[in-house]
Amino acid sequence: MKALKHGFFAWIFPWVPKRLLSRATGLLMRLPLPGPLAALLVPLFARFFKINAAEAELQPGEYHSLDGFFTRKLKAGIRPVGGQFVHPVDGKLTEQGKIEQGQLIQAKGWTYSVAEFLGDENLARIYEDGQFYTYYLCPADYHRVHSPTSGDLVSARHIPGLLWPVNEWSVHNIRRLFCLNERVVLNFEHPLGRWSLVFVGATNVGHMTITLDPSIISNRWMWHAPTERHYSPPLPVKPGDELGIFHLGSTVICLFEKGFNRGQLMPGSVLMGVGV
Repeated sequence: MKALKHGFFAWIFPWVPKRLLSRATGLLMRLPLPGPLAALLVPLFARFFKINAAEAELQPGEYHSLDGFFTRKLKAGIRPVGGQFVHPVDGKLTEQGKIEQGQLIQAKGWTYSVAEFLGDENLARIYEDGQFYTYYLCPADYHRVHSPTSGDLVSARHIPGLLWPVNEWSVHNIRRLFCLNERVVLNFEHPLGRWSLVFVGATNVGHMTITLDPSIISNRWMWHAPTERHYSPPLPVKPGDELGIFHLGSTVICLFEKGFNRGQLMPGSVLMGVGV
């Protein structure tokens, strides 16, 4: 059954207008819901995606759109920050390793270019011999992204692209997946060196909100060249500070200069704020 499902996906999905589908889904998710309808649909939505609504700041019926619930804040104090280096999201740590010869690991036997991914050859050279960590967020996860450590935001780059899914099938079947999809790269300076956190868009996740700079608008109707912003003075963050929001599940990739020496982390499910 799994093979049949993957075969159908492989044949059909390349022909789906993924950017248009993502915009349409986003519009539906953001439709205001009257009180009685919200009280009915949002709890059903939570049960369908197996979302732990008990952690949400509000009761499911108090959200006025499906997107409002999906991008929910957590109850105060439910994710205490556990140190100077923490996981940035609720999700699954799927890949990690040393950055070698300008490459990151996508899946077993497959790599992709750091320079292409970040859109910056000079920055890619800085990360040589550093570490990277890839996190996947499924629809059931909390969808706000937080800072894994302290630092000063010095620049950001918005790179338009496609919106392929970033699920297991795509990661193992679409080469350079994370370089193909739309992404927002946030670049930080820290006493130990440079680090970057990258939001990777996906099907139905064309809308990414950057808390530190709301002027960055993803999945625009008109295609445009990559845009870059520099912040003077830089914008300081602490471990656990909110950086942005996915409006459905996707992927976050963190890169650290070699001075950080974070090493191998425990793979599998993680929670935002847990120390590493």
